[in-house]
Amino acid sequence: MMASSAPRTTPLRCGVSPSAFQWFLIGIFAVAVAVLLSPYSDACELPPPFEGMEPTTTPKPYYEVGEKLQYKCKKGYLYLLPYLTIATCERNHSWTPITDDGCLKHQCNFLYNPPYGQVHYITGGFSWGNKVLFTCHEGYYLIGNATLNCELKDDDAFWDSNPPRCEKILCAPPPKIKNGTHTFTDIEVFKYREAVVYSCDRIPGPDQFSLVGKSMLYCAGHGVWSSAAPECKVVKCPFPVVENGKQVSGFAKKFSYNATVMFECNKGYYFFNDSDIATCDSNSTWHPWLPRCLKVPPPPSKELPSFHSVPTPPSTKPPISTVSGYPNPREGLFDQELDAWIIALIIIIAIVAVAVMCLFLYRFFENRKKGLQSKEGSNVAEGANFHKGTSQQSVH
Repeated sequence: MMASSAPRTTPLRCGVSPSAFQWFLIGIFAVAVAVLLSPYSDACELPPPFEGMEPTTTPKPYYEVGEKLQYKCKKGYLYLLPYLTIATCERNHSWTPITDDGCLKHQCNFLYNPPYGQVHYITGGFSWGNKVLFTCHEGYYLIGNATLNCELKDDDAFWDSNPPRCEKILCAPPPKIKNGTHTFTDIEVFKYREAVVYSCDRIPGPDQFSLVGKSMLYCAGHGVWSSAAPECKVVKCPFPVVENGKQVSGFAKKFSYNATVMFECNKGYYFFNDSDIATCDSNSTWHPWLPRCLKVPPPPSKELPSFHSVPTPPSTKPPISTVSGYPNPREGLFDQELDAWIIALIIIIAIVAVAVMCLFLYRFFENRKKGLQSKEGSNVAEGANFHKGTSQQSVH
């Protein structure tokens, strides 16, 4: 017998490969885990925090479907709608109802408008944490704190101070002044915007008192007048004299408070950074100081050097000032240039008129010459015809 020498072969197994089998086992494990965790598949997470509510129990990571979560109001809040403080986990992973309206902030007492005033809710309400502002109508002033804050105290809300009130604005009589008086001296209390007028006493002699300051004052606030009281004093400024200039307005024998004068400089002189107007102030001095009139210096030479001397005609234009504050000496030059244009225009019109007249005379004499030539031709023709007719008669 011969022994078989054919090699032994391992029969192939029909089915999944080893790697596929491993994935199969992993899938079975995942399904098992999912089954074990099935109670949390429809679970709800912890609801978001609320401003006025907090859970009554320790929060959990997940809540089962149908499980309820009880809330309570925080400090400073009170129950408004108790049924809104209980939340239920639904199958769609949400809570119902989910709202912060179950609790309401404690509120301070409602504040009404005071007589002759108004209250403004700055932050929109009167619960704790808000503030209000009080104002009074015109002619009234506020007594008390203008701003009130609603604060939380012992789980309740209170205003931090009492509401203010509005009272009429009144003023005591205005100050008395030396050497003067004011109207309504018999009134002891002045109401809002009531006014008085001050005046100075008359004294013998040429120099009288001047009222320095505002003559009219009015009650602008409680015990406050619109400005300080004026004063009566003798104000006398020296006679205004300007070198190289003259006064053109405000003439007087004496110059008291607020007297105003105006000046101009002599020909060839100009103001040097000064005003042409001065006013007598309360210190018996001119304000601003009296102006100064200075002569305009000649302009610097701008000619370029040259090898040949070229005579230049004298300039007819006025010099241009280079001193700060001088008026431009070219003022009035426009009128001179305008006169030159008018003269040039008249010359042009005269030339055109002469040319037109010459042309007219030329055409006149030409036409006359042609007329004479035409007349002479006619006479010659008539003479020839006459001579011809005479010759014919002689032949016959």
